[in-house]
Amino acid sequence: MATGLVKICGVNSLNAALAATRAGADFIGFVFVAKSPRAIAAEAANDIVTEIKQLSFEEGFALPKFCGLFVDAGERALAEAAPFLTHFQFHGHEDAERVDEIRAAFGLEIIKAVAVSEPSDFEGLSALGAAADYLLFDARAPKGSDRPGGNGTPFDWTILKHYRLETPFLLAGGLDARNVDKAVKAAKGHTAFAGVDVSSGVEKRPGEKDDALIADFVRCARAAF
Repeated sequence: MATGLVKICGVNSLNAALAATRAGADFIGFVFVAKSPRAIAAEAANDIVTEIKQLSFEEGFALPKFCGLFVDAGERALAEAAPFLTHFQFHGHEDAERVDEIRAAFGLEIIKAVAVSEPSDFEGLSALGAAADYLLFDARAPKGSDRPGGNGTPFDWTILKHYRLETPFLLAGGLDARNVDKAVKAAKGHTAFAGVDVSSGVEKRPGEKDDALIADFVRCARAAF
């Protein structure tokens, strides 16, 4: 299992993708959810991936994985993005059966988000954990919010001790360069802890990534691992 992974989610510009790649991020995430301030069209995301691949070859930096975030997406939306992605990330009502169907249809690795706030949220995850390659534990959205993550809200990381599965997990929810060391410290005692995911914590404002904040976050996360 790969560990010490850093995922920069909600990338919607080439500049942000370059900043994440040059900082050494392992994943670049695109949000294919229209109501999100970080939403990007599949065609634009494809252009970014193509450019990053070319620059990776020219400049010699490591190529990240490319992840697409969806909420209860249909086959057409998945098929449009699948050719340039390495991972699907789901934040909707996708159950284990649906995850298996999508894997069979597209052959990509799958990250399934699970909203948590208390120990009982880790119960009943066996089937989903068996179907997904990674689980992503994120804070429950604040009341009234309909964003698929990226709400800038952390959860009580001490509840991670109640997660009993071996499926690798990523930690998300309100992370930034100031607290990622504490988050990693709380999680890395768990053998299934694989890495961290950030979105709003590296932004000037919702939907606008900041190059310096991205670099700081990756640096602090690496130091914590």
